[in-house]
Amino acid sequence: MFILDISQNYNQVLRQAADLISAGSLVIFPSDTVYILAVDPTNQKAVDTLLSFKDRWVGKAISVAVSDVDMAKDYVQLSADTKNLYQNLFPGPFTIVSPGLHRLATGIEAENGTLGIRIPDSKYIHDLIKLLGKPITATSANLSGRTPNYSVATFLHPLSLKKKNLISLIVDAGKLPRNKPSTVIDAVGGEIKILRRGDLITSSSETLISKSESETGKIAQFLLDKAKRLGQNKPLIFSLSGDLGCGKTVFSRSVGKKLGITQKILSPTFVIYNQYPLSSSVYKTFYHFDLYRLDRESDFEEISFLKHFLPGTISCIEWPENMGKNLFQKIKKNSHLIAVNFTYLDPSTRQISFS
Repeated sequence: MFILDISQNYNQVLRQAADLISAGSLVIFPSDTVYILAVDPTNQKAVDTLLSFKDRWVGKAISVAVSDVDMAKDYVQLSADTKNLYQNLFPGPFTIVSPGLHRLATGIEAENGTLGIRIPDSKYIHDLIKLLGKPITATSANLSGRTPNYSVATFLHPLSLKKKNLISLIVDAGKLPRNKPSTVIDAVGGEIKILRRGDLITSSSETLISKSESETGKIAQFLLDKAKRLGQNKPLIFSLSGDLGCGKTVFSRSVGKKLGITQKILSPTFVIYNQYPLSSSVYKTFYHFDLYRLDRESDFEEISFLKHFLPGTISCIEWPENMGKNLFQKIKKNSHLIAVNFTYLDPSTRQISFS
């Protein structure tokens, strides 16, 4: 077993990891959630090594990471509803369980023939899979029943010499953010079932559930990461609808924080909007609008509302319904607009829908 720092000679470290996985070895690798146990899921000897390391019996599924939906189709059946889940939730911290096609080594699929697929939001894993040209296992790097690991030191500490000898390489990316392991979604039947709760919870392909300000913040950052892929040829806008106190301002603050804004982001209820220059983002300016006090077309003309939305800008607009249908349609036509709706399910739970 040897350890390589992924920040040093990135391409060389990735190549060594890919070569070892191709040869049937077990590699510890960083992901977007926790460190994972990466082997070739088509290699029976490699899978047996992984199961021996985990102390896991055959029949308890091992999740697999793929590069995209086309690779996933080689290993699982995808219904129309599941394809919608893939489109809206991947890449991201989710594992989606579907009927397997039985093309992987014994021990990867569950006893009922299902398989969990991940498309992580991780450049490291994406580049590794691209090099390999095939999936890797994505189960967390811990013994069965133990907590996941966010650093190499905590991973190695409880291991016996016998366990360490099963590992060929550890790719060290330092201490990972303390994200929970992925949310596991059972998409086999007609109704979505959550088998394991991670940082983000969904009830449909376009709905996430929040039980705290922290979870609302993580949802905001997840949607921002997805929205960035739309490009910068148009302004990017989040229109945030919902009752007072449902989390719209928390969402906006979290977007600003993710964009690198370090100053306190205050609600602009009385000033209508706040403008923040961005220096550590691909965007130039972040606008935070609160239209609660505006109800006439002349109000919007007075602040030159439409002139703010230029390519390279990103905006969160609270109470977008106050701008009226015509103004909303103009913005929608000339921007990348993500409509986000907040609904109370109970006093401590919000349903956040997006489209």
